[in-house]
Amino acid sequence: MYLVADASGPIGRAVTEQLVGQGQLVRVLTADAACRDLWRGRGVDVNEGDPKHASSWAKALSGVQTLIAILPPFLSEEGLLGAADGYRSALVEALSSGGSDFRADHAQKIKIVLLSAMGAEKKIGWAKILGQLESELKSCCKNLTIIRTAFIMENLASGMAMAKHHSVFPSFFIEKQNYAMVARNDLVSVLVSAALDPLDGYSLLELHGPEAYNLDDIVEAGRNVLNKHIASLSLPQNDWLQIMIDQGLDENAALMWRDYYTQMNLGNITSDPSATPIAGESKLSDALFQVWKLMRQKERAAIDPEKKIYEGLV
Repeated sequence: MYLVADASGPIGRAVTEQLVGQGQLVRVLTADAACRDLWRGRGVDVNEGDPKHASSWAKALSGVQTLIAILPPFLSEEGLLGAADGYRSALVEALSSGGSDFRADHAQKIKIVLLSAMGAEKKIGWAKILGQLESELKSCCKNLTIIRTAFIMENLASGMAMAKHHSVFPSFFIEKQNYAMVARNDLVSVLVSAALDPLDGYSLLELHGPEAYNLDDIVEAGRNVLNKHIASLSLPQNDWLQIMIDQGLDENAALMWRDYYTQMNLGNITSDPSATPIAGESKLSDALFQVWKLMRQKERAAIDPEKKIYEGLV
């Protein structure tokens, strides 16, 4: 039995889909009612608990051989941090103390695959929560595989939307700086592989794409996908906080994201020499093309919500 938690975001959904498609027994844990409804009747064991409570984790972990832990900000397509710290503390409490449905010694048998991020070891920005979780799981779990991911290419979706409609690609990145990136589909493939063939003991992996990209590369890839001229715009750092709040982040989450981008721009989020590097295959242009397809589907679905006109759109 595999437990995917949280399963409501695009990464969790894709991991669950692949595992179910391969005939695996999968349980999901999420507070998102829409996500629970999505998986009911599709061969998935839907746990009704809330990941912010240790008792829900304890119940969900009962009988599980492998946990794929995907905490916020991977929770939603908007990238919201949500209750990441609550998830972290509840999971660690469940693994450490157990409960009526879950014995603490089972934590030593469960294989855990944790999705983390570059910078977690330095506890930078929002990755601070992931760094704390890495340390806590390492101290209480025998079999732990940590996968630290580079910046996810699909996080550029808001810039692509602005470029499509206004021919300007706004970004928190600066000129001439190279950034390690990886496509979501490569990340999902690595997570699924790590879950299906988990390693014994402690392993630290670091996932990058085939190459690093700078702002010029990003804009050029956007131009090719959109087939139009677009200009880059490095957003003034003094405006970042308000921009992030306007995009839906609360002030605390916006502060953590601001700190993370600042350290990226300073070149302080780098590869950890203690991690085993893994290279994804998808290029930035491939990921942005998928972003563009999704944008087109959403726009046409808004025009025709009953899909009478655009049935079968790909």
